[in-house]
Parts: sequence; structure tokens; C-alpha cells
Amino acid sequence: RLDSAQKFPWMMTLGAIQDEDLIYQFGNHVAQQFHKLGLHINFAPVLDINNNPYNPIIDRRSFGEDRGLVASKGFFYMQGLQDNNILACAKHFPGHGDTDIDSHNKMPILYHSKSRLDSIELYPFNDMVYNGVSSIMVGHISLPKIDSAKLPATLSSFMIKELLQKKLVFDGLVVTDALNMGG
Repeated sequence: RLDSAQKFPWMMTLGAIQDEDLIYQFGNHVAQQFHKLGLHINFAPVLDINNNPYNPIIDRRSFGEDRGLVASKGFFYMQGLQDNNILACAKHFPGHGDTDIDSHNKMPILYHSKSRLDSIELYPFNDMVYNGVSSIMVGHISLPKIDSAKLPATLSSFMIKELLQKKLVFDGLVVTDALNMGG
């Protein structure tokens, strides 16, 4: 994180903007700043749905609590970046919005069913894969009803190979969240 770089609004602020061309322009402007810094990838947009009021980390980092809004805003932000040759990185796969634990400190465990995961958390990721997102960051989140290995998704062969790459048909760059985190 750069402390002397231009500050941008939180994703929640962007989620309230109705003119999606402004979200695209935002991505464009961020990309221009990245070029000036010599950077090639932005670990954004956050595609977590802000659907748990007890989530200690996602709130302002999310576009909002509606899956369609998150997918739409994420798409326009991604396009603004990628149209300017900056890799967008959608995160935190498979979704960190409905947790009450900060994965910087401890691993969140979600007991969602496969149908719940498909209908809510994976919705914006599926949309972004379909629309050509360059990379996806896998989060430190365990889903024991989906993956019996009880590992964080970042270390789970099932979550990455079966769910992300095969089911969502993602063939781009896969990165993990920071490996020095408590999760």
C-alpha cells in the first residue's frame, strides 16, 4: 500500500453512483495512476457482497449488498482498468462478504450450501469471468460444506481447480490473498 499516492473513494461510495460511465472513468483514472507508478496489476475490484452487518473488514470495500449491483459496478471498474492495459484482479473468491471474522487475523468459516454459494457469492465472479477479467484473488475462507478438506480457499485444490477453473471456466491468472495473514 502506498501512503503518498492519490487517494480514491471506497467501493461503497462508487456503489451509490448511478451513472456507470463514471465507474468506467474511475477505472480509467486509476489505470493512469498505475502507469505513472509503473504498476501492471490492481488487486481490485472487490466483488464481495456486503451482506453481513457484522463483517469487520469488507463493508466500505464492497460496492454494496446487492449481487447485481456488485457485478455491474465491478464490470465497469474492470473495463476501465483493462482497456488501459492494467490487469484487474477480482477478489476475494469465493466471497468474503458474509463473514464475521477478519481474515487478516483468523480464517472465516462459511457453512453455506452449494446452491447458496452459486446464487449469491459466486454471482459477481461468474459475471466477471464471462466478461474477461484478467485475474482473480482467492481468499482465506473455508467452506466445509463445499470442500471437505477444511482448508482456506487459497490452499484448496478443489476451490481453485474444480470451482474456479472448471465450473466458472476461468483460465486467467489466479493469485492468493497475502500469505502472511492469520487466515
